Amino acid sequence: MIIKYIEKSPSSSFLLAYSGGLDSTFLLHQLLKIKKIKPELKFRAIHINHQINKNANIWSEHCKKVCKKYNISLVIKTALIDKKKIGIEAAARLIRYRILHNEALPKETILVAHNLNDQCETILLALKRGSGITGLSGMLCNSKLFNQNTLIRPLLNITRSEIQSWMEKNNINWIKDDSNYNITYERNFIRNKILPLFTARWPSFIKKCAHSAFILQQEKKILDPVLKKTLKKYLISNSILDIRNFKNIKPEIRNSLLRTWIKLNNRVIPSYKIIKNIYYEIILSKSDSKALIKINDYEIKRYRNNLYLTNILPCIKSLIIMWHRTSKSLQLPNNLGYIIQSEYGTQLPYPQDNELINIRFQASGKILIQGNTKRKPIKQIWKDHGIPPWNRNNIPLLFYNHKLISALGVFAIPENNCIKNKRKWKLSWIG
Repeated sequence: MIIKYIEKSPSSSFLLAYSGGLDSTFLLHQLLKIKKIKPELKFRAIHINHQINKNANIWSEHCKKVCKKYNISLVIKTALIDKKKIGIEAAARLIRYRILHNEALPKETILVAHNLNDQCETILLALKRGSGITGLSGMLCNSKLFNQNTLIRPLLNITRSEIQSWMEKNNINWIKDDSNYNITYERNFIRNKILPLFTARWPSFIKKCAHSAFILQQEKKILDPVLKKTLKKYLISNSILDIRNFKNIKPEIRNSLLRTWIKLNNRVIPSYKIIKNIYYEIILSKSDSKALIKINDYEIKRYRNNLYLTNILPCIKSLIIMWHRTSKSLQLPNNLGYIIQSEYGTQLPYPQDNELINIRFQASGKILIQGNTKRKPIKQIWKDHGIPPWNRNNIPLLFYNHKLISALGVFAIPENNCIKNKRKWKLSWIG
């Protein structure tokens, strides 16, 4: 069963998400068995310490010992969970996938040990949230993590009891997490309270539930290409939608397009209720509206006739960054890229010897820029260039001492209004 996923993988190198619990320990031992008949198989493990349970460090040591015993390379990462925004379960899941994404080598296939029971629990949670076809399709056996590495769940057709039976028969120990019985967590409530009732009444419930998910996945394969083709008509970029004609789209198609757009940006797809709110509160708002909806770590908002999906980022408008070594690139905060000298960049006057080069993210007052004959308030200049309000404090402003020279990639100050210097240089902002 498991070997077929290994054989169909685009790579012979694997990264196993190894918690030390029942499922991931079972998968680790299955990989060791496969490696005996397929010596070309390469795999290493990654253990993520969430620091939630008091025994978290003991579990990390357990995983070290197991991997050392079987000569498996192990990476241990500590997760910092922000549970205030989306709750501890969702936050832990999100940080796990981000770490897996960051740690996986370019051609490595990621292995995650979700089993058939996990699939059923996921579907019931989606039902509880009021999810559509995407949520009710459950987890995929084979998918892409953030559109990059292949992610495989080779245990999705195996029940938890089957896994435990094999482990006990082979006298293999695993970490037993007592928090799995804490029913304040939604998944644990379903696992310990709901599913036992269902399976007592209908013994095949878990398998039937997974079969329904499989049917929905097949139907989704037909639907997705149609939605993506339609979505292209409205896409300005992956994170920007032209919404001028959204009022004329049938509600059921419009909602599906919004969900497809959010998924295109590798984001957690919100509930049907939130999708409706995006339409009524954001798309139907005035073009100058400041309405927004926060979803986990991103925001949906409007500017003029476009809908934007943006990261929630720390405010940096008061930040000043000195650029002393101009022969090297200058890294910017908030994943805004870097500034570098480049022959393809904007030509600007070179600073005088007594002037310090610095980057800021806020300017005020009236400014005369190249191409204009009159000074204008900086707010109006941003509007003229179509810069949404939330992006204005993310554009690097080049200063020499306290003189504004350029908003890199947007505008420059006329030379006779800043400094007179025959020496030039070219700067590029690589976002």
